[in-house]
Amino acid sequence: MTGKRGTGLLLSLVLMIGMTLSGCSGNNNNNKTAAPGKTAESTAAPAATETAKATEATETTNELEQVELSLYLPGGPDKDVASVEQAINAYLKDKINATIKINQLSWDKPADKVNLMIQSGEVFDMVFTWNFMTNAAKGAYLPLEELLDTYAKETKAQINPAYLQAATVNGHLYAVPTEKELGQSVGFAFDKAIVDKYGFDVNSITKLEDIEPMLKTIKEKEPTMSPLFMNHTDSLNWFTVYPESEDLDGSNEIPTLLDYKTMKVFNEYDTPEIVERLKLIRKWYQAGYINKNGATDKTELKDAVKSGKAWFVYGNMNPTSTNDWTRLAERPMIIKTLLPVQVSTKSLQGSMLAISRTSKNPERAMMFINLIHTDPVLYNLLTFGIEGKHYNKVGENTVDFIPDSGYNSVSSWMIGNVLLNYLNKSEDPKRVQLYTDWNKNSKVSPVIGFVFDSTKVQSQIGALINITKQYKNTLYSGEQDPEPILKEMNSKLKAAGLEAVINEIQAQMDAFLAAK
Repeated sequence: MTGKRGTGLLLSLVLMIGMTLSGCSGNNNNNKTAAPGKTAESTAAPAATETAKATEATETTNELEQVELSLYLPGGPDKDVASVEQAINAYLKDKINATIKINQLSWDKPADKVNLMIQSGEVFDMVFTWNFMTNAAKGAYLPLEELLDTYAKETKAQINPAYLQAATVNGHLYAVPTEKELGQSVGFAFDKAIVDKYGFDVNSITKLEDIEPMLKTIKEKEPTMSPLFMNHTDSLNWFTVYPESEDLDGSNEIPTLLDYKTMKVFNEYDTPEIVERLKLIRKWYQAGYINKNGATDKTELKDAVKSGKAWFVYGNMNPTSTNDWTRLAERPMIIKTLLPVQVSTKSLQGSMLAISRTSKNPERAMMFINLIHTDPVLYNLLTFGIEGKHYNKVGENTVDFIPDSGYNSVSSWMIGNVLLNYLNKSEDPKRVQLYTDWNKNSKVSPVIGFVFDSTKVQSQIGALINITKQYKNTLYSGEQDPEPILKEMNSKLKAAGLEAVINEIQAQMDAFLAAK
């Protein structure tokens, strides 16, 4: 990416901090797009009886041959997804004459499943973008700039340009990001009943170590509950020990971080800080705070809380995470973010949809993507399900979820435009203000706009990912002394070409900084 493009992205973000996303802010009850730079006056989601204007292509729906589109999303699989598909397909008939097949990939290594689909050349249409930059560089996704211009003009007109620039690699747009918060933070979602029962002051948590007294209490008072529940995909690696750094490779698996102070790329697994963090986790494991099978357990965090095996979840948080986790865990949850909200290229890439290069109907897929960014009826069908079956209306735009309805895993952060969603009855009705405050308090990365091109080191990256996956769960589960494992892991990473990857990222970063 050129220096001018990176500078333009930074200026765009600076202008947007303190304001809701331009696309989201315009989605008030009459579903008109707000003027650039303005926020919505309404805080309610659009009424389900009101629809967004279709694209020019959809105006000739009767001339389109019916096609089936496949959509791959994380979560679930939900038991009642078939009825939601049926409702969506009936609605899409007059819109784009297409049907949709929703494929939910459980959190049991969904990225690996998609990578196998890509490697085998499987024909599919739309996919949530795990390992975005790696797959884009490999040619797994279709370039979208012409499709966006032709079949999703409304989405392009309303979405914050920063998102589109973050999804651009080597001059081509390879995904359409979800219109949501600009920055990301990491934190906890605690079971409110447990917090209240023991009088925990979650607001006092400023660093990971601060939860230790709470873990001790749960160990002593709740013998059937894991004080710190882990599974094979969720562990304390969410909480970086390097807050003044940024992950640049786009994979979550390669240990390459940029130090903001020196602007140098380093191996995060070869520092004193990581040794101390892993020793802390080892201590907690030995104290009985971490479940014994944390490296291999396949129970999702939300299900662990729902069943009483755990009392909190952890991971990326957003302005409406209280609502999101309350819905997923099916009990009131309390949110506490731990790390500063940071706007980075990676945060802007956090939730995106790509169209597979193998898609037989990319034009219709882009029409569908346009609708989930502009049509509240379709969006709420996809994210909330069917009224009376999966939720009940308790106001014009406010709903109450039905427990165990069989459809609750498609969260709004995954897809489309989050402010098209109905409000949950327990959700803060000032949704736009939540997003405004979140963005205002976000810290913009000093290298915003940098997108790593991994083309020259694809073979090394594949090997490094496999090595990291081999060791990471064991390291973060606390099951073994971390120091000999780190030594063995780093030896293998070095032999597999980690230095070549670091050097390539550094060279591209140096060129990026020189061009600014």
